[in-house]
Amino acid sequence: MPASSKALLDDGSPGRDDAPPVAVLDQLKLEWHRFLEHLTRKGMQVLVSHLHVCELLSCSTKGLVEIGCCRKFSFEELLHDALLLERELVDFYGLPLKLHVRYDAERDACTKEKTVFTMFQELSASNDVVRFLITGFGGELIY
Repeated sequence: MPASSKALLDDGSPGRDDAPPVAVLDQLKLEWHRFLEHLTRKGMQVLVSHLHVCELLSCSTKGLVEIGCCRKFSFEELLHDALLLERELVDFYGLPLKLHVRYDAERDACTKEKTVFTMFQELSASNDVVRFLITGFGGELIY
């Protein structure tokens, strides 16, 4: 357990609204890359690759950690392995954390990679030279 995380432990009084937080999001984010390295050393490279397209979104005062995924496939895989990932979080941070994985469809739509055809179409609409070549010589993108 990272030494700095020991200061974030709950005082043992669950359910109280005035209880100190189980963990602080900034502290979890600070140690996130070390956590991913820890998983890699344990042979969980596939899990780590899915976590790379995710982001730590929040951490409630009761220790509920929310992770947002911007790829549907990664979300589904992490949802399948949520209990394993939760155990690894608890083991690494040494805190009583619970995990919630969420799919961020809005961010997914913003990060979609363009196809070669889409880029060619955009270029032909915005570049006079490309447009001239297409109209003059009948250029067309064919694979």
